[in-house]
Amino acid sequence: MSKRLPSFYRLAQLGLDGFIAGSVCFLAFLIRFEGEIYPPHETLAWLLPLLAIPGRLLVHGGFGLYQQVWRLFGLRDFIRLLNAVSFYSLLVLVITRLLLPRFTAFTGIPLGVAAIDWSFCLMGMVAVRYARRRSIQQPLWRKSRHLFPPKRVLLLGAGMAGSLIVQEVRQNPHLNLEIVGFLDDDATKIGRRVEGIKVLGRTGQLLAIAQHHQIQEILIAMPSASAEQIRRIVNLTSGTTLKLKILPGQSELLQDRSLTPQARDIQIQDILGRTEVRLNLSQDFATPFPPASEQIGDRTILITGAGGTIGSEICRQLARLHPQRLLLLGRGENSIFTIEQELKRTFPHLPTTPLIADIRQTQRLESLLAQWRPEIIFHAAAHKHVPLMEHNPSEALENNTLASAQLAQLAPHYGVKTFVMISTDKAVDPCNFMGLSKRLAELFVKGVSQHPSSGGTRFLVVRFGNVLGSRGSVVPIFQAQIARGGPVTVTDPQMTRYFMTTPEASQLVLQSLAVGESGQTLILDMGQPVRIYDLAEQMIQLAGFTPGEEIAIEITGLRPGEKLHESLICASEQTRWTDHPQIMAVLGQVPTLEAWEQAMTQLKTALNPKESPEALWQSAQESQKILEGRNPSGCR
Repeated sequence: MSKRLPSFYRLAQLGLDGFIAGSVCFLAFLIRFEGEIYPPHETLAWLLPLLAIPGRLLVHGGFGLYQQVWRLFGLRDFIRLLNAVSFYSLLVLVITRLLLPRFTAFTGIPLGVAAIDWSFCLMGMVAVRYARRRSIQQPLWRKSRHLFPPKRVLLLGAGMAGSLIVQEVRQNPHLNLEIVGFLDDDATKIGRRVEGIKVLGRTGQLLAIAQHHQIQEILIAMPSASAEQIRRIVNLTSGTTLKLKILPGQSELLQDRSLTPQARDIQIQDILGRTEVRLNLSQDFATPFPPASEQIGDRTILITGAGGTIGSEICRQLARLHPQRLLLLGRGENSIFTIEQELKRTFPHLPTTPLIADIRQTQRLESLLAQWRPEIIFHAAAHKHVPLMEHNPSEALENNTLASAQLAQLAPHYGVKTFVMISTDKAVDPCNFMGLSKRLAELFVKGVSQHPSSGGTRFLVVRFGNVLGSRGSVVPIFQAQIARGGPVTVTDPQMTRYFMTTPEASQLVLQSLAVGESGQTLILDMGQPVRIYDLAEQMIQLAGFTPGEEIAIEITGLRPGEKLHESLICASEQTRWTDHPQIMAVLGQVPTLEAWEQAMTQLKTALNPKESPEALWQSAQESQKILEGRNPSGCR
């Protein structure tokens, strides 16, 4: 039965095309001569339709038309059909008008007949193929409409992306969408049609048009839309039941993937107010160092904290640059297992080695460095939660500060060429133990660069603000609170923070290899800080709720150690641009060898289990004072 069905369909296709070829050819004569065909064309009027049936079928078979699936008839299939129909019509013209008159009494086919035959034949064959396609789609469409009324959608952007969305919705009835119209700010498009669907007005008229046409969902089909445009649309729909979705940006689109399934809910990074920074890791600069991609290729690289948000993203970015081996070091086995399995799936030919270790265990680290001899270390392991570290200050100082200093000290002895430490804006004029521990770590690592034993090792510090979506950061906390129905908790209405995406942060870390000199701290141009209260309101709106009504915003007050505003540079620091137009180098005090040793002794002495948090803070600040060669400006 399964073998007979294809044969039946093939015969049906041949029969339909043969019928169209013969009947259209005879009809062309009747139309051209208005129903009265006289000699010398009478014989051709009967002969050519009979020859057209096998003739066109043979030509169509040669062009592969009967290998097509009619229910999926598309543009490429149409072009092949056009070529086949045109080839046969030209062949008939050449034979009947140039060859036959030389050897026979035939006068040749009239041009009018040839033109009518060509056009009618093409239209007839396209029609039967399109009818076959519609015969499959229509029942599904009607069934889905009957069971689930289609969602009425308004497309913002009457460009190529919008056109492709319409095509895909028509080809996939199971999506159960009805594209009602377009909105576009291009005045020349208003009132015109794209894929048969009218451009109803400008985006500023969104609410009125949506209400008039009973729109349920807005799809932003503008892959290059700016953050300002998206924010304006979000504000327009604020307080309504309209659901917003957006196509991914141009860098996210894959050419061989369809667009509609990629449409996603608007994410908070879409409205942060600046364009996401994309760093070219292959770009060469006027520095003694080759591009980051060249420094990474064919080298063994160690990433501490490889299972964390930043560490795992650094691993993903590194994997694309073909290192010789990635050493994934972390204390938590689950997170290391997860990133290792992901890398094995995505980069099956990349050697990866999971290393479970605590960075405070100096002997364990020495053993691993001696065994694997990494040429680059990205040090991302750290305790990062401000309130938790306020309750566990000795953990912050031991893990974030002493362990970082000891790892930096070990690096030159095992052939490490570059040591990159990940820091945070909370290290700037710190007011909490977490920030102070990272500030001390910055100074100790920079101080190692001045040590005679540092050899040819380059020591870099990379400092950035809050990373969107990282574990324990404000965005996932807000998302969880909204999912529970609120309230969304904000510490202070005026609190601001710098934000960057995880790819931005990891690319900055990697690009530091190309532009950073030993002992430098590098920061990315992160635009303007974002008010956390505004962030909470926008996230509630994106979830389809009204801030303050459906989802409450609760002001909780500053937690211990929190600052109202963060900065990227200390009061004693200045910045200068590097050779990269979006990366700045921080100019500040680099500790001397004597200061380094004195501060280290001071800190180790202070880490006494019996020491109170207040005394520990004073001792840690004293270490900071020694390293900076000044009175620290931090607050407490």
